[in-house]
Amino acid sequence: MKARTNKGYEKLRVIYEKNLSVDLLAEDLYQCNLHDSSLTIKQEMTEKDFDIFGVQDHGKVIGYVLREKLTDGKIEDNYQPFYSGDLVTDSTSLIELLEILRHKNYLFILEKNRVTKIVTFADLQKQPIRMLAFSLISLLEMLLISLIREAYPDESWKEKLSEERLQKAEEMLKFRIEKNEALTLLDNTQLADKGTIVVKTDKLRKQLGFESKTRCKEFFKNIETLRNNTAHAQEEIYHNSEELIDVILELDRVLDSNARSESNVTSH
Repeated sequence: MKARTNKGYEKLRVIYEKNLSVDLLAEDLYQCNLHDSSLTIKQEMTEKDFDIFGVQDHGKVIGYVLREKLTDGKIEDNYQPFYSGDLVTDSTSLIELLEILRHKNYLFILEKNRVTKIVTFADLQKQPIRMLAFSLISLLEMLLISLIREAYPDESWKEKLSEERLQKAEEMLKFRIEKNEALTLLDNTQLADKGTIVVKTDKLRKQLGFESKTRCKEFFKNIETLRNNTAHAQEEIYHNSEELIDVILELDRVLDSNARSESNVTSH
């Protein structure tokens, strides 16, 4: 099962590294000219409700202006030139993007060495981030099933759940048996149940990189919130964009560290 889990991880990794890239989130960058009036552009930005415009000179975008910092004079007196830390290529993966956005509120996108688009914190609520979160959470459940089965042969994990939670899993299993979709009892537990088993098992908790039960509980609580919101398109993916980044990156860390440990075991 470990090998299959690792293989599944690698397949999903390809999906979000190769196909889920920053260009799916980015918006076209509205532009002004280096010699435009700052107050005129500020008024235009206010009307469009934009905080950032690109600044072009002779057809090339060379920097940007922030609405809140525009004062009298020309744009050339107020604009900010690009620095390397402001730019990412359009092929940058969403995971890489999230790493960078931990420290910045916006980034500019390079397409063939030309700045054409922008991505901001607000874009983290878009569908590609939902797709990324859903993929990672699905893989986490695959991993947890594998680890729990290995740690608890013959369904001995059942003692870790309350009678109520166990009964819900048994009811779901019965329902699926009637539909010829049985799987196993563990497959019919909720993500929160699998998290409870991990929290109550020192070996599994440490295997996932959590030294304390409190931190592990918090992780699964955050993941469940993320999973529930991901399933409802009308909901924000997460209540706080900075926390959303941290939750997804921690989820990726848990999966990635486990995949590496499995690879090391296989190679030896």
